[in-house]
Amino acid sequence: MFGERLRNLREHQEMSQGEAAQKLGITQNTYSRYERGIREPDYETLKKIANFYDVSIDYLLGNDDPSIEEDLTDLENILMNGRYTIYAHFPTDDERETLRDFLRVLYRRK
Repeated sequence: MFGERLRNLREHQEMSQGEAAQKLGITQNTYSRYERGIREPDYETLKKIANFYDVSIDYLLGNDDPSIEEDLTDLENILMNGRYTIYAHFPTDDERETLRDFLRVLYRRK
């Protein structure tokens, strides 16, 4: 999971392994081994990678997915925008939180 996420992040930035490795202060060979799952970074390097790609360590390790939170935030913005109101009233904070919890469950089932 780590290697796949690392590769996806690098490709999303349109960087080569060598470029990413240089910016992280590691060798291209080491970076390649991370992506292929042959080697795992130590904690300090893991923090450096997470900061570099602006993601959490949990995301790198496969424990969360930021796109879910982004989708939920987008949906909440749509629901609160008067042009897209699907309620007879604007939802209260408690109702919005209940809806967000429900949507989190649905997204995680995908």
